[in-house]
Amino acid sequence: MALAVKGIQHLNLRVADLARARDFYVQALGFRVAFSKGQTVWLDAGGDLLGLSEGEASPGVAHAAQHFGFMVDAPAEVDAWAAQLRAHGVAAEKGPYDRSDGRSLYFRDPDGHLLEIFWVDPAFLPAPSRG
Repeated sequence: MALAVKGIQHLNLRVADLARARDFYVQALGFRVAFSKGQTVWLDAGGDLLGLSEGEASPGVAHAAQHFGFMVDAPAEVDAWAAQLRAHGVAAEKGPYDRSDGRSLYFRDPDGHLLEIFWVDPAFLPAPSRG
């Protein structure tokens, strides 16, 4: 039997100011605080968890991930997110723009993590696996 993961259950980001990061993700992105444990706030990210942990980045590893994305159900939602982010003073790094497989918007959180809001045309999504 081959081992297989079920998915990405959580992502944890190191942030310089926990209150500032929590406010950004809750106010600008509309996440809900699921729970707090120690120096980490866990946010509900559509059934998965996004952790925000206060502290300094590891030496030589400012931002290990290139970016991470949040999928939405329609291309118009990407544009609506752009407007909401602008209302919260968040500038787009790129987009919203159409790409070959959908529509995207890139922006940064207060700690410089690159985030993406995107819609993928269902024609480009893989067929569900049969377990």
